Amino acid sequence: MKSYLQTLREKYLQGWERQTTVILLASAVLLTLHRTYSRPRFFRTHLAAYFDALPLGKSHPYYYWFLSTGLTLFLIPVIVAVFGTKQKLTEYGIRLGKQKVGWIVTLAAWVLMIPVVLLAVKVYPPFLNKYPLGKAVADSWLAFLPYQLAYGVYMFSWEFFFRGFMLFGLEKRFGNYSILIQTIPFAVMHFSKPLPEALGSIIAGVLLGVLALESRSFVYGAAIHWLVAMTMDTVCVIISQV
Repeated sequence: MKSYLQTLREKYLQGWERQTTVILLASAVLLTLHRTYSRPRFFRTHLAAYFDALPLGKSHPYYYWFLSTGLTLFLIPVIVAVFGTKQKLTEYGIRLGKQKVGWIVTLAAWVLMIPVVLLAVKVYPPFLNKYPLGKAVADSWLAFLPYQLAYGVYMFSWEFFFRGFMLFGLEKRFGNYSILIQTIPFAVMHFSKPLPEALGSIIAGVLLGVLALESRSFVYGAAIHWLVAMTMDTVCVIISQV
């Protein structure tokens, strides 16, 4: 028995590199925790009763979702990166990197996506039913703006996990293939979205991965993701109220 286990160990574990193993296993665990605990459904089931006295109650699950994502997809991965690997946090894209490339692409991508968003909403009306996710904030700009700030925390954390923690964490072992590796779970996490957005997430995952590697930062991808998401919410609110 001992000899057999030794054989299995040599066959399947020999040559495993620590950082790659930590990043891949941690990614599976963290995405599972995120889907289980950092979701509106969890808040509605276990926590909503404690917030009944606060206004805009229907928006609370989304604030919980956005802000708790800062824990599951940013803070915990940062802790894993610090104590589980030998790379510095700057090597995970927590820096501005090549700012000229980053900001030019960010602005250009946002400007290009504005007509795409307008066309998507016009051609595919289900977007109007989907966004903003927290419908309760659509009636007041005073409620809409802080909601968008919380949305920004979500996007920042989301981008760090895929284009920081996974992309840069796996780059040393897999090179440019790390772009495709992080795109797979990124696309899977979009399965509940409208079909055009779900399919578009595959293209976005690749392009944002390239941008992160070129700029050596995930920050610009986070900015693009947030700006496009805010644009979608704003367009849907305005069209719905016309």
